[in-house]
Amino acid sequence: MSARIAIIGSFRRERYGGVLDVLETFAASGFDIVSPSGSEIVDGVEFVRFATDDASSSDQEIQSSTLERIFSADAVYVAAPGGYVGRTTCYEIGRVVQRRQPVYFSEYPVDLPVHIPEWCVVAPDEFVLRFQGSTQFEWLFAKGSGKMFDVERGLAPP
Repeated sequence: MSARIAIIGSFRRERYGGVLDVLETFAASGFDIVSPSGSEIVDGVEFVRFATDDASSSDQEIQSSTLERIFSADAVYVAAPGGYVGRTTCYEIGRVVQRRQPVYFSEYPVDLPVHIPEWCVVAPDEFVLRFQGSTQFEWLFAKGSGKMFDVERGLAPP
């Protein structure tokens, strides 16, 4: 069974090409991509929408549906070119961390007040080498000791 991966990050048009590159790399390596679908971005709207999104859905409904797909993944991969993640991605990362869902980053995120261990920052090709054919993903705070780790483990119910 192939691992189910959700890819998150800034999907603004100027950064979406990098997200699609990650999606193609992962899909070609046998990962099951649960989000995004890879469809075109709709122009002229503030909240990023895809051509495959129901045009009658509110932004909040689209975000809830997206979270449902993200939560179904074995791991989440954050495409963070130059460390940029954006507001909505910060929200999604927070939700994922609280669920103890494994999350990995293409680059160390800038302006995200969450401890990100070095082993969770991994380029797409390295991610493929490390996890292809595996579902042995780990939560950010699964390893490590000290007050911060204890607090984070206490904040996220098992």
